[in-house]
Amino acid sequence: MSVVLMYHGLYDGEDTSRIDAEDLPYAVSKHNFVQQLDRMQNKSVGLLDEKAGEMPEVVITFDDGHISNFDIAMPLLAERGLSAYLFITGDYVGKRAHFCHASHLKKIAENGNVIGSHGMTHRFFDDLDDEQAECELRQSMQQLSDQCGQPVQSISYPGGRYNNRTLELSRQSGYAQIFGSEVGTLKQSDLTAIPPLSRVAIRRGTTLDEFDRIINADTAYYAMAKTKHKAKSLVKRTLGNRLYHGLYKSISAR
Repeated sequence: MSVVLMYHGLYDGEDTSRIDAEDLPYAVSKHNFVQQLDRMQNKSVGLLDEKAGEMPEVVITFDDGHISNFDIAMPLLAERGLSAYLFITGDYVGKRAHFCHASHLKKIAENGNVIGSHGMTHRFFDDLDDEQAECELRQSMQQLSDQCGQPVQSISYPGGRYNNRTLELSRQSGYAQIFGSEVGTLKQSDLTAIPPLSRVAIRRGTTLDEFDRIINADTAYYAMAKTKHKAKSLVKRTLGNRLYHGLYKSISAR
């Protein structure tokens, strides 16, 4: 069984100036990240391989491509001999302030980490028609492969939003590993199943007690987390992506 952790940006001390207001709820302090890494020291931490006999107990992933993934997270992972997935939004590379450049992606990949796609524009895939979705999938794969110097064969969907057609197009485009945002743990058979791989978001307010329950696959914790996720998904479906995301941005900025 594996637990896949989903991180976003990190910040050092009390300085959150590199984190946009709407991203703060998912930003983790360096201090907390180090404590969380220390909590994993007795766990097997690695990447997923459907051909391997055993799964790592914990898998680390980062979404979006914030510069802190390179200058804060990577050194801390390297000194512990750990690897992670970094899902990069193609249009953010070298263009959005405080996000990675192509040179960073190459170094990240050279140090044993996996660069994956997070789409080109961070648009939600369930809002796109087939042509738009295929463009996002293929263009981001090609660009990121060129920039990191390695084949890009994994993807996480922005906002965890997708539909059945998204999954079909992703497979047709050559993505072998597909990650979502639905809460849960993984078993070996999930690696070859159709639905996206489950992950658990680590937030700014995640306590060490909660983190311990996450990485130890506490049954009660995951039951409660799944209930909350279903309720949140219902609100998303009711409001639609545009209204829901607008509401989220408004609340996050306060």
